[in-house]
Amino acid sequence: MSSPRPVSDAFTKVAGQAKRWASGETPASKIQAGGWTTHEWLHFLNALPQEMSAEKLGDLDRAFKFTRTGNAEILDQWLLIAVRNHYDPAYARLEEFLISVGRRKYVKPLYTELAKTPEGKARAAEIYKKARPGYHPITASTVDAILK
Repeated sequence: MSSPRPVSDAFTKVAGQAKRWASGETPASKIQAGGWTTHEWLHFLNALPQEMSAEKLGDLDRAFKFTRTGNAEILDQWLLIAVRNHYDPAYARLEEFLISVGRRKYVKPLYTELAKTPEGKARAAEIYKKARPGYHPITASTVDAILK
């Protein structure tokens, strides 16, 4: 390819912050995240380990208030992490989000993650009873297939 490749160290720095936090080297309150864009936050969340303790997630949530964010992109990624790691403090917000947002882009991954365990699938079914009337038919059929 002859086109120039853009180079930025922003994501490298973000991934470094995630790595230092995950290793216990840096508490969440000391992460230098001032001025991060949505894409940088998403990169940070995606750079975290797949499995984390409730204590570690609580440290992040206290520092950055992910469970209460108004940014749907960041909230969706955070809720996926919360469901994967059984982070109970985020479950009320998960239900609120799934009922208020009908975009398949957000809904499908969350229901898919919930459906991976019997307890999660039961929770998903309860939420879905409330949420389904507000979903577009394509979104509803997607979730129907996930929860069948």
